[in-house]
Amino acid sequence: YFYLFFFSSAPAFSFIYISGSVEIPNLTYTNDLNDPTSQKFLLQAKAVQNYLAEIYEPSFLGKYYLKSVVAAFSEGESGLRAYFWNTFWAP
Repeated sequence: YFYLFFFSSAPAFSFIYISGSVEIPNLTYTNDLNDPTSQKFLLQAKAVQNYLAEIYEPSFLGKYYLKSVVAAFSEGESGLRAYFWNTFWAP
């Protein structure tokens, strides 16, 4: 008997987290954006997350991009600042 085993190992993938912030000049910070359970926070976070997805998905990183999550807001120099982290699944 003759057995042939062929092992192919795919590249190891890992979760990669990248954090950052973006300033949105046409919006202003209000105190209800300090509460992550407030309706305003949730709506604004969703809008920023959708914006980030629109940037990443068509890019060369799109095949690795999983999601973006807004963690906080603050007053920026010329508008609203959103703090976020992105998740990628990449080799």
